[in-house]
Amino acid sequence: MNDRKFGCEEGTRRFVRADSGEEQVAYMLSRFGDPATWSVVSQQFGESPDGRDVEHVRVERSTGDLVDVAFVTRDDDNPFSLDETSSTTEFLDAVMTAATAFSEANPPHHPGTLARFPVPSRSFAGALALAMPVLAVSNGGRGLFAPPRVVVVNIKTLDAIGVGEFPGFEPEHWPPSRLGDWPPPNAQAQHPIQLQGTIQRFSACWYRVLTGWFEQSSTVPDDLASDISESLRSRELLDLPDFLPYYDRLNMAFATWLRQHK
Repeated sequence: MNDRKFGCEEGTRRFVRADSGEEQVAYMLSRFGDPATWSVVSQQFGESPDGRDVEHVRVERSTGDLVDVAFVTRDDDNPFSLDETSSTTEFLDAVMTAATAFSEANPPHHPGTLARFPVPSRSFAGALALAMPVLAVSNGGRGLFAPPRVVVVNIKTLDAIGVGEFPGFEPEHWPPSRLGDWPPPNAQAQHPIQLQGTIQRFSACWYRVLTGWFEQSSTVPDDLASDISESLRSRELLDLPDFLPYYDRLNMAFATWLRQHK
């Protein structure tokens, strides 16, 4: 990943929203990559112009370059907040695991089914819809095929609500369309530790984006706009280009909102 600085800007300094130590580590790994190529040389604490605590971290790369990162948190009164034992960096793993387990328990479940990233359900309040594409071998290589199913999961409890056919799926036209080789080439190009950090950082950002949508505020704060922009870049990295339109098909209103505020 490049050195573009994420986060909201106040004055001449940019701030990175990170709500836990785990998320700070995930951000650093996603941005700087292999930890053997960089190190933290200083940490200082201060206050942002809006009164939030700031942790200033200076990073030295193996090239000798110095990069400053300023982390902020926000204590939101969020009705969708996870319990104290849960971490938003693990949110995506938890919700995708729940969707897969429910799909397996409610056939027809296709071998090789993968749960992809959640979007708000159009039909159920406070719920997420997860497309379930299929990973299979064709022409000697692994490929991802268009989702025949969708699972709906409650965002707060992670309890599955239901499963059904993906909008537009036609069972008589099997197999569904092949969307590309798997895993995505851009994700494969990352160092494994950087990839793990990218996924965890995306998980935390995407959780805030989803809950921001459900809150239905008339404005989008700078922090949330930054989360939207970073999340969409991460999703493009972690998914195949031909899969991205399937998110829009699950909830076009959410897709439009994302594009308006990224």
